[in-house]
Amino acid sequence: MLGRVIRGIILGLLQLYYPHIAVEGREHLPRRGAVVFVLNHPNGLLDPLLLMHVIGRRVAFLAKNTFFKNPLGLALMNAFGALPVFRQRDAAAGDNTQQRNDETFARCRKLLGDGTALALFPEGTTHSEHRLLPLRTGAARIALGAEAEQHWVGAITVVPVGLWYQHKQRFRSSVLLIIGKPFSINHHRVQYNADREAAYDQLTAEIDQHLRQVVFQANNAELVRGLPVLVDWTIEHLEGQEREQRRQTKQLTNAYQRLAATDPEKLNELAESASRYARTLRLLGITDPWSLELPLIRRTRYVFMLALLVVGAPFALAGLLLSYLPYRLSGIISKRMTHELEVLGTINLIAGMVLVPLFWLIVALIVGWLTNARIGVLVFVLAPLLSYSALRWAELGRDVREATQAAWLRIFRPNLTQQLIERRRQLSYEIVTTVLGLND
Repeated sequence: MLGRVIRGIILGLLQLYYPHIAVEGREHLPRRGAVVFVLNHPNGLLDPLLLMHVIGRRVAFLAKNTFFKNPLGLALMNAFGALPVFRQRDAAAGDNTQQRNDETFARCRKLLGDGTALALFPEGTTHSEHRLLPLRTGAARIALGAEAEQHWVGAITVVPVGLWYQHKQRFRSSVLLIIGKPFSINHHRVQYNADREAAYDQLTAEIDQHLRQVVFQANNAELVRGLPVLVDWTIEHLEGQEREQRRQTKQLTNAYQRLAATDPEKLNELAESASRYARTLRLLGITDPWSLELPLIRRTRYVFMLALLVVGAPFALAGLLLSYLPYRLSGIISKRMTHELEVLGTINLIAGMVLVPLFWLIVALIVGWLTNARIGVLVFVLAPLLSYSALRWAELGRDVREATQAAWLRIFRPNLTQQLIERRRQLSYEIVTTVLGLND
């Protein structure tokens, strides 16, 4: 029961932290059976939790044994079925990490034999590089060992998953998961029986090949942020059936990697152009370049949004008073605890999960002491709703601001609007012809 409660809270907070979670290739997800998900590893413990949230299925995963050394960490790890992996640098003197890892691997094989899903990160560490690190053989050892124990009947399916975070440590940002085609591993049977180490190396190379189809490869952050966004703008606004066909046949990752391999200079040039254009739009308060040609917001809709802002202001203010201090404090504590961006989001989420309800409780106790117990209880019960209303009010305010800016630009700066449209068309044409390889 405690595990279910913890999972529900954490996954709910995860959806709150990353409200825009896009998934491509969901049709590739196996409905049941033993599955080994292999993923890149940009964001610590949040990576397997996001996978769990997307597929709606319990997934066991490996985590550093240091996460199991305090009561809160132990409760979290047990709630999500995490298994400890032991690193020599974290081990006490005389501790046999090899033996303990062998025991963990045996538990992984047992779980797969029982039909459980397992998430593994073959890079072996979380990182902020915009490319795959050299893969280790641990995932291959677990998968092939489990397949061998199942007598090579094709019981184990491997599914590659690529993760991309817009801003992995930023509250209310976006995430993209690309799920690749599943593949079986029983064709490694002969090599496994003849030379296990060679079989591990072969499967690791195969996993690497599949992962590279779903993981964005780039030399710097600007390429990752700039070019895929503009390609997505382009794909989203192709018309009708043609758009759907090109979604299927000209996937972003394949096109992106093809150009990176054949013409990296052109890729850099396009990415820099896309980034400059995006920065210009941001300075003007425009988040979607296609809104330049959309009809202006209807007057009745605009008035309704303004009315919601006015009516919701008192509730939003109450929510802000209830949550802003612990929200800021959790960010400060997280940065004090670690300087690693790869785990900052994880620590921030956990700190917020503890500090925000604790602050609500403190405020409720103070209010109850100053007034009466019933009002204190009411404050604590309403605190989550008020805090969420503050969040939505801020986002509504942003929408109103952008609608106002768009209207001002269209009415008072028509020449600038036309220049932005022409520049967008030029960039989109370059994307369609160069990156997607389409000439019409």
